[in-house]
Amino acid sequence: MKPVRRRFTLLFMVVGVALAGAACGRATEDQINQALGITPTATLSAEQIASATEAASATAAARLLAASSPGAATLGDVTQGRRQFTTWCSGCHGPGGAGPDILSPGSPGSSVTADSLLPLVREGIGHASPPGPYLPTEISDRQIADIAAYLNSEAAS
Repeated sequence: MKPVRRRFTLLFMVVGVALAGAACGRATEDQINQALGITPTATLSAEQIASATEAASATAAARLLAASSPGAATLGDVTQGRRQFTTWCSGCHGPGGAGPDILSPGSPGSSVTADSLLPLVREGIGHASPPGPYLPTEISDRQIADIAAYLNSEAAS
């Protein structure tokens, strides 16, 4: 029985040394993050979270106030307007198009408002056919306001 006990003791010692060696070579969390190319996100303090929440609330309140004020329908999103212009208008009003250039500085696009663009799009007033008129189910009033904002930002530059 002594040889079995000796083998068991030897096996136990080898496993113990292997476990001890594995535990000593463990990388820290920072080393693992660096090896994986991970940059941990900083944790914000309660004051920073409160400040960010307050700023977001103030921004939301300002947007709500702007949307409820007179003339709010004439406001538009320039980024969305660029997309809408590309979709609806650039075929004729882009380079080489059949319609007039309305994007260059001083062009008719510089004085376009949502109120002046709406009848042009909805009823085709002052707009060559085709295209137009467009129904609200095809292009919304909001999209028209966005196009007007984009035209003003480009043509007024």
